[in-house]
Order: sequence, then structure tokens, then C-alpha cells
Amino acid sequence: ASGLRTLGLCDGLITSVGKAMRVGSVVARIQVPPTPKPYTKHTEYCLYFTDGICGKCISRCPVGAITESRKDKAVCYRHLFPVTKDYVTSNYGFDGYGCGPCQSLVPCESQIPNKKDCL
Repeated sequence: ASGLRTLGLCDGLITSVGKAMRVGSVVARIQVPPTPKPYTKHTEYCLYFTDGICGKCISRCPVGAITESRKDKAVCYRHLFPVTKDYVTSNYGFDGYGCGPCQSLVPCESQIPNKKDCL
């Protein structure tokens, strides 16, 4: 992620264009200067962690995997496999999975949120 993001309560990567996106990796044998981090803490862009406000991803989770204290990855995983994986395979014809309500219709969906986004 190269200094381009922090983590939210739902473990989503909050970037300057939000967290409702997919990322990938490219492995190459090159030297690239590090991107300066505009934050000091790995959860800094999440309003819940920084100011104790928001937490809208909690109510968006269809299986209750996100709480005020953490995301239960095991509960999330049991929803992804087989529930969403089977749905994606049967409806879209490829071997994939996904959920996403915790990353959409939330203040950090398409930007680094600020306090007014949570009111």
C-alpha cells in the first residue's frame, strides 16, 4: 500500500479516493522511492478510531462481523465463503467473491472523511 492508505474499523483500506475499490499488486525488480506518508498512525483516516464518531460500517455489515471493538474476520469469512462466492459464481459466471456493504454508503466510501461527513 506504500503509504497511500490507512485502515478503517472494518479493515478496509481508506485512501484519498475512499475505500470502495479494489487494489492489486505488481511484482517488479525495480527501485522506486518510497511515497511519503501524510499520516502518522495506521488508523488515522478512520473517524471512529481518531474521534470516536461514525462507525457507520458497523450497521452496514449484513452478518454483524464489525463491532465497536473490532472486526471478527471469522464471521466475515463464513459469509464470504460460501455465501457470496456461490452467488458471484452462479450469477456472474466467474470464480470470485465479495460483499462490500461496510465499504459503501459510508463517509469513507469515496474520500478521506472529515467530521461533517458523519453528522
